[in-house]
Amino acid sequence: YEGLMFLEATLTCDIEGAPYRVYVNDELITQRFYANHKPNTVSNNLMVKLEDTDSYSVRIENLSENIVTLKDYTLKEKLDEDS
Repeated sequence: YEGLMFLEATLTCDIEGAPYRVYVNDELITQRFYANHKPNTVSNNLMVKLEDTDSYSVRIENLSENIVTLKDYTLKEKLDEDS
């Protein structure tokens, strides 16, 4: 995976099915619906493989009045063994 980074983002929302988009460095990475399929789920995690660059900016674009929030994100040079 040389030259690649892995971004893991934790997203939260109070409403199931809220549509949103994730951008990294102003490039659309994914367009999805927020899912809370299990009763005790408090967040959705997104894992993406990216080209290595000097810096990363991650933002969420909400597509409805239901707000999906970027709680946290981490960058890794390689995946954990259990990922």
